[in-house]
Amino acid sequence: MTTPSKKIPCSVSILTLNSAEGLRACLEALKEFEEIIVCDGNSTDNTQDIARAFGARVIKQYDTEEPNVPCAMDKASARQKAMDASTLPWRFFMDADDTLSPEAVEEVRSVTSNPNPKHFIWRMPTRIFIAGKEIKYEATYPSYQTRLVHESVGAHFRGEVHDRLAFDAHKFPLGTMHSYYNFGWPEERAANYWRYIGTYAKRELSVMRFSTLSSFVYWEVYKRTRTILGYVLWRLPTMYLMRGFKDTMPISIELTIVRYHCALLVGSVKKYIATRVWVVMLLETLRGKDLNRILSNIAIREWEAYGRVLDIGGREGSSSYWRFIRHTKWMRQTTLDIDAASKPDVVLNLETEDIPFPAGHFDTALLFNVLEHLSNGKEVLSKIATVLHPGGALIGVVPFLVAVHPDPHDYMRYTNEGLHNILIAAGFSNVEVVPVSRGPIAASYYQSEFLWPRVLKLVLLPLVLLLDSLLVRMRPAYKNKFVLSYAFRAVR
Repeated sequence: MTTPSKKIPCSVSILTLNSAEGLRACLEALKEFEEIIVCDGNSTDNTQDIARAFGARVIKQYDTEEPNVPCAMDKASARQKAMDASTLPWRFFMDADDTLSPEAVEEVRSVTSNPNPKHFIWRMPTRIFIAGKEIKYEATYPSYQTRLVHESVGAHFRGEVHDRLAFDAHKFPLGTMHSYYNFGWPEERAANYWRYIGTYAKRELSVMRFSTLSSFVYWEVYKRTRTILGYVLWRLPTMYLMRGFKDTMPISIELTIVRYHCALLVGSVKKYIATRVWVVMLLETLRGKDLNRILSNIAIREWEAYGRVLDIGGREGSSSYWRFIRHTKWMRQTTLDIDAASKPDVVLNLETEDIPFPAGHFDTALLFNVLEHLSNGKEVLSKIATVLHPGGALIGVVPFLVAVHPDPHDYMRYTNEGLHNILIAAGFSNVEVVPVSRGPIAASYYQSEFLWPRVLKLVLLPLVLLLDSLLVRMRPAYKNKFVLSYAFRAVR
């Protein structure tokens, strides 16, 4: 007869990336757990060695051998992958620089060992330690985080920078544990807190999307302003008057948190304005971009370039579509071009040479305004498909009602149907084609746009778009009849 395991019947998942400094203390507190999963971003320090020394199972955050791949703006999917790797019904998740007290460990044991638990999802109060010193009072205390969940809840992670568990709270009421979840801050973080939290502000702004004006005003203006005023007028004065300064969060850090919310408030307002189509039109025209290029870039705003990216015909950091296409996941760009003068990573004639990378090497390929310059487009697309990882995406744009522009040749124009056919024939699937158009007046304007000085364009363009919008309302079929370009996305 085997002796029953005394381990806690719970799986703990931890995200890591070069986390060796704090990981040992984290894992030391988890020795009583039956399963530990370390979901790593291919760390180049000894993070994985430490994890395995504690008996943890190490998995990759992303299916790649690329070193040091961060999930800083893709937290939810990394958390979900780690949780999905669990083999036990109870799941606990944490970060590598955090710890659990012996009391918290025993409380988790009590919950997960109970055949009839009171709740199937639990939150914990949190506390912060700075260089080992407990912060007993902080402006957001009492603060709670949901950390323990049973698989029967069907919870899933949401959020790119700050992940959270989403679940049916009516069906599964949330329980509150008594023991604390401990955040461990190194002294360096506290001393340079804006450098740390300011990075989070930039990440949040980079992934921020706005649905409606009312939603933006409520969540990004009203709620954020309320938070700032709450800190300044109530939380901070009350805390320091009642608790003093000895055991409270240093005021410099609290004011930095206020600065963080102010940065998000101002940044979100700027981004909301800057992402309105009319403003984009204005700014890109001032940058010297033509109408077709502007509309093409707007068309690809919701598509993601991630992982190893093969940018065919692009320029590192300078191609205008990089200001629009999403790249919140980890990304490594490799440029390829026939022209050595553009200083690509790889100089190559796609029509006569094979792409010098192994099969499945890239996660994304970009092909903007290149296909029309190829006499054997299907063969080139097949080469691209070969070096794309299964499930990887090809994203691009081809012109239609555009002047002949040899570079060094200009062979053809593709329609919606033509793009579908050639992409499917080359081995792609899930083909999505988006017409880049506004109507016949915009198409006519574009043909002569190069004649007009930039200042005059700023006067003509609003009039052209307004007239087209009125015309398309009367004749909706006109919008997709006078197409300047087609944006496309296809899956390998």
